[in-house]
Amino acid sequence: MNKNTSDYLSDIIELLLDAVCVVDVKGTLLFTNPAFQTIFGYTLEEAINKKMLDFVYPEDRAKTINAINQIMTDNLHPRFVNRWVKKDGTVVHVLWSVYWSKEKQVRVAIAHDITEQKKLEQKLIFMAGHDPLTNLPNRSFLITQLEESLSTANTISVIIAVLFIDIDGFKQVNDIHGHSAGDKLLKTIAMRIRHVLDKDDIVGRLGGDEFVIVVKSVKRKADVIKIADKLSREICKPLVFNDDELCYSPSIGAVLFPEHYGDAEFLIQCADKAMYKAKYEGGNRLVFYNEGIKLSGTKNIK
Repeated sequence: MNKNTSDYLSDIIELLLDAVCVVDVKGTLLFTNPAFQTIFGYTLEEAINKKMLDFVYPEDRAKTINAINQIMTDNLHPRFVNRWVKKDGTVVHVLWSVYWSKEKQVRVAIAHDITEQKKLEQKLIFMAGHDPLTNLPNRSFLITQLEESLSTANTISVIIAVLFIDIDGFKQVNDIHGHSAGDKLLKTIAMRIRHVLDKDDIVGRLGGDEFVIVVKSVKRKADVIKIADKLSREICKPLVFNDDELCYSPSIGAVLFPEHYGDAEFLIQCADKAMYKAKYEGGNRLVFYNEGIKLSGTKNIK
């Protein structure tokens, strides 16, 4: 670096949009530039001589220590991402580029705020796994969640119920009142189903008026009958669109795991078959899947 460059280096650091930090071997912040306050909200007086780890989001402190130790050991992985807590309590995602000077026993780190990028990534991930109308998990994400639940059930030996719901009268609602009414009905049903279930249970929309529910832990078939009854009563509550009360009800098919053993796709297919039996027998009822589905009994739920 020539003398002319070094003369205005401090001015360049002052103008940077990224925060420049110098930290000693004990993790104490010795220097930072104005961008530090812009990104994190802390003034220089509030930050200097403080432990940098104190600003790190608690759940990220262990991985931050590991990354720093690796950098100070071999300097081969100078970049990592963590979260900091800003002065106002909000969380910021930070991409760090770090250099460890063994000679001077300090770390020079540059912090780049990637919070908006992370928000966009999270939004895209959510959109990829959720139905845009109801915000429920879509088929792909639902199957992933169900497979995880089945794996857990195998480990701790619990019963899982998979329910397949199809809305009787949905086509008529669309034909008579229009697609806006159909959309309102689907969004309302999604909220009503979620209201009935426990927070650990899963509900997703496969498409159209088809919903799948995963009840993660039941003791007996009677428990599923009670849940289906609650679902039916909640779903069938009156819903008005343009001063007209919509007419609809649920046909529900159910299958129990491990009574019927298989993967997520198999169980959804079994519940789907049982649902069609319920619809064939008049709708607004629950049918449990069995291998002789054509002869299976039904349970009216009003």
